[in-house]
Amino acid sequence: MSESSPAGQKKMLRQRLLGERDAMPPELRNRASLEACRYASQWITAQGIDCLMAYVSFRSELDTSQLLIQCWSEGRKVLLPRVRREDGSMELYSVRSRDELVSGAYGILEPDPVLAEPAGSSMPQAVFVPGAAFDRRGGRLGYGGGYYDRFREASMVRPGDTPLWIGLGFSSQLVPEVPMEPHDAALDGMVTELGLNWTQSHV
Repeated sequence: MSESSPAGQKKMLRQRLLGERDAMPPELRNRASLEACRYASQWITAQGIDCLMAYVSFRSELDTSQLLIQCWSEGRKVLLPRVRREDGSMELYSVRSRDELVSGAYGILEPDPVLAEPAGSSMPQAVFVPGAAFDRRGGRLGYGGGYYDRFREASMVRPGDTPLWIGLGFSSQLVPEVPMEPHDAALDGMVTELGLNWTQSHV
């Protein structure tokens, strides 16, 4: 893998940004997470979002706990992914509380298939995704596993039902440009502790 290739550039950028994110003081990370979740919740309420897809934060990711708790308390349907390591796919479950989560692939909390209900035909109106880096064009740099890219490609089967894809992260994760490859889909928006911003890809 050449360092000048898109894949090589992604690897170097991912390592640098994740290192910087890991080094954030916990109190700063917690405060920024709460602010970002507040902005996301305000937008969800204003848009009347009844069903959304989110994720359970892991390690130094922006902590989504407050967003999930708020959505559950308001009776919104929260879809969370469960990773299938055998084929690199993700399955969605409708989760009603933290009690329906269990440690899954990579040690990340995921829906317990015994307690949580499979999402079935439920289609989220918005999808909130994590990442290592983002840019204002809609570029997103994931963690290298391709789970969200494959899920997005597989789920885009019903025209008119396409949800808004919104990144969740810290303002320090915004970079001038994320190296993009032809298979990389752009995000519609980005939420940080500074607010919600639509990307240049959002129509």
